[in-house]
Amino acid sequence: MTNAAKGRAAEAAAEEFLRSRGYRVIERNARVPGAEIDLVCVDGRTLVFVEVKRRDGTRFGSALSAVDARKRAKLRAAAADYAQIVAPRARIRFDVVALDDARTTLHRDAF
Repeated sequence: MTNAAKGRAAEAAAEEFLRSRGYRVIERNARVPGAEIDLVCVDGRTLVFVEVKRRDGTRFGSALSAVDARKRAKLRAAAADYAQIVAPRARIRFDVVALDDARTTLHRDAF
């Protein structure tokens, strides 16, 4: 399986995982200039931007550790652009769905 295919599979798994927890997924792979947001969801009255990370082993660290400061800054900027257009007054949050081997973990309000 290619890395792109693994990424798509991880996003699909994360989407189902979030739906089972009451999130409403409104967009997948949302594109804004210079970036892509894996999942845009609504949780209650909050607009949630979700980063999905998958690791098949620990050789390169955990999936959560891959969401470093540079990635967080890029996601914040992309989310600001997206929210300004779609829901400028929305309360927003950043979650991470980490898929480490067979374990899926939701990190609410991750940053």
